[in-house]
Amino acid sequence: MRAIYTSAAVLLFTFSFAQKQFVVSSADKFGVVNENGIEIIPTKYSSVEPFDEIHPNWSKVGVNNLFGLYDKSGKLMVEAKYESIEKYGIQTKGWALVKKDGKFGFIDDSGKEIVSTIYDKVGAFGEYTKDWMLVEAKGLKGFVNKDGRIVVPVKYVDISKFDDVKKNWALVKDQKEKLGFIDKTGLEVIPVVYDNITAFESKKEATDIH
Repeated sequence: MRAIYTSAAVLLFTFSFAQKQFVVSSADKFGVVNENGIEIIPTKYSSVEPFDEIHPNWSKVGVNNLFGLYDKSGKLMVEAKYESIEKYGIQTKGWALVKKDGKFGFIDDSGKEIVSTIYDKVGAFGEYTKDWMLVEAKGLKGFVNKDGRIVVPVKYVDISKFDDVKKNWALVKDQKEKLGFIDKTGLEVIPVVYDNITAFESKKEATDIH
């Protein structure tokens, strides 16, 4: 069970046999001091989680229903500005899913917001291609890569799986219900201008794709 310190108490938790930290409270606010009595997290938070719970070296703190992160030296790594911060590595190694103003994005293991918090939905790497993640905003979809860079603009209402029709291609549909294809570089290899696309299977047969 994960411990979250929110009640009036002085509590002890241990990172190693050589180092100890104390959660302290004053006027229903919480912080952390080390065994030398040095305050490493200011006593101003409504919640403090143990180090290592969300990140190998960081503690999640909360104030006014917003959350941030401190490292073990007391350096503020992520300002308390997110409605939620999920555990690192759930979606992808070195990233944590965050929520701000009802929108989702990601921070990396330096605390930098690597994917802006502008999306209504985010997927996971490997669902479409191992190096891209599907993102969605206002009903439109696109892809970001592992550098957090947009590689396919968020402008399609639908994107099929790659390789369903042709290797390395995915069928896309725009807001005008027009169809086309993108490849795994993000290029529109067939312009998105068609009402229907049919794939020839042989000289005598054809398959209606959409």
